[in-house]
Amino acid sequence: MTAVADRAVVLDGRAVPSREVVGNKGRSIAWMLSLGLPVPPALCLPIDECRRFHAAGEELEPDTWSSVLAGVAGLEEKLDRSFGGGERPLLVSVRSGAAVSMPGMMDTVLNLGITDAVQEHLAELSGDPDFARQTHCRFIHQFGETVLKAHLDEPGPDADPAAVRAEVRKDTGEEVPTDPYEQLKAVIKTVFGSWSSRRAKT
Repeated sequence: MTAVADRAVVLDGRAVPSREVVGNKGRSIAWMLSLGLPVPPALCLPIDECRRFHAAGEELEPDTWSSVLAGVAGLEEKLDRSFGGGERPLLVSVRSGAAVSMPGMMDTVLNLGITDAVQEHLAELSGDPDFARQTHCRFIHQFGETVLKAHLDEPGPDADPAAVRAEVRKDTGEEVPTDPYEQLKAVIKTVFGSWSSRRAKT
């Protein structure tokens, strides 16, 4: 476990932190990595960061965001991939975690970091343009529903990212960010915010 500016940790299997610090998902990732299983490394914001977020009026403190940026850079280096661009793009999933698991109670967003340019590189890397296009559509749809609270139909197999983006705009009056770091900050805030949702409280 490598500390990043005391606000975030890169889970790399060198240590297995307590679930009271990083939640069950974070601890499980670190444990699998410590066993040598082929699990990608992860960046984890400890549970205390969620408490700080709510104490600060549901805002990320500057030191926290700096730690996230440093952690993403660490993942890029470990995986030899680039977040938000490059021929080997890095996509991430932002998931919740708690010491006591609450499956399905808090929000999750997958495939974060995809853009039009990343879609092209993903198509080249995978050899499957349809896979890249559908991945982009699913991200826009999930961001729209989870972060912007859009009410959308599931995108079909032939959906176009621009069309899904337009549906989100029509329903919410807001845009899905094309900057991967804006995407990341918005989703972290949404996942932390979902701790106080009616569903989680119930």
